[in-house]
Amino acid sequence: MNNPRPLESVSVLFIHEEQIFAVQRQSYLLAFPGYHAFPGGKIDKDESSVEFETEFLCEHAARRMRALQREIIEELGYDLEAGILNGEVLSVSELAEALAPPFAPVRFRTWFYRVDLRERISFKVDSGEFADSFWSSAKDLLETFRTGKILMVPPTRWVLEGLVKNPEAAEFGDLSQDFAEKDRVPCLEMLDGIPILAVRSATLPPATRTNALLLGDADAAKLLVDPSPNSEEEYRCLLNTIEDKMLDAVFLTHHHPDHHQFSNKLARHLRIPIILSQDTQQRLTLKYGEDYFENVELRFATENEEVTCWHGSSVRVYEIPGHDAGHLGLAPDSLAWFLVGDLIQGIGTVVIPSPEGDMATYFSTLEKVIALNPEVIIPS
Repeated sequence: MNNPRPLESVSVLFIHEEQIFAVQRQSYLLAFPGYHAFPGGKIDKDESSVEFETEFLCEHAARRMRALQREIIEELGYDLEAGILNGEVLSVSELAEALAPPFAPVRFRTWFYRVDLRERISFKVDSGEFADSFWSSAKDLLETFRTGKILMVPPTRWVLEGLVKNPEAAEFGDLSQDFAEKDRVPCLEMLDGIPILAVRSATLPPATRTNALLLGDADAAKLLVDPSPNSEEEYRCLLNTIEDKMLDAVFLTHHHPDHHQFSNKLARHLRIPIILSQDTQQRLTLKYGEDYFENVELRFATENEEVTCWHGSSVRVYEIPGHDAGHLGLAPDSLAWFLVGDLIQGIGTVVIPSPEGDMATYFSTLEKVIALNPEVIIPS
């Protein structure tokens, strides 16, 4: 799903003596729910383009400054222009910009602004937007991300990494990642230790890709979940992307094409087994022939079986039928996240197909996952 005309947004880093004001977004928001970020928001279509006459603000693009001023008032109850005039604000710098990948369901080009303060400010944070807010160093924020406890989009992480290297930096330029996709599959990491490979797949519109995941600590089994390229060309791109990952197994959540396509060929090429449910194996061989898994070792997974580890926590199999009778999910014992496959959709609507799907079972499985109360849901 491509959005050729990205929306524009602004984000602000209030900084005092290397301490940065950060927020956690509310879990019910449509955009980046639960993510750790910086305050800010979209530049409205009717945003004023009248230039500021105030110091610092007059040095930057008018519409962005108008949006920044408005968003800070709305979200933090703080008047940036007044802060400049009364000496609370020491400088305003355009720190960086970043463009989201072309396959993002909502694509933003975001400008990050650094605002240095004379003293810390006690903001009046909008609780409707933010579940939490705090001051922290860039180093501590990154260390928290690397524990696997928080969600963070890559540009936020890149800005923080730049500030760790140079706390006084005022300009990083364009940090946008190159998603040319000429010979590799794009990779995004929003939760530490779970790189997501956005593979072009034979999925249902409006989606065009499946989230194939890489899982496993350095001393644990390395799994590739749901590799499903839709063509020989995309298959070669996937191979190029994972060639240095030293994989131990492929894991299939269920038997639909946008979750298994080319997985047999990949497993044969890498000489690694496929972990799947017995139901998935039976449906695939019935549909594609008994030789579909020829020369591939199969391992049937069942409820509560440990398949790898993530941040030292055992990752176990969960049987989650409803969308597909043999559907499997994964979650660590810590329940920091739950990989739900097609039980929940990130883009589009869940389909309960016949004969493998069952609506009553689907709702029962949803209740099972809700009762487990994982911190983060990872859809396919």
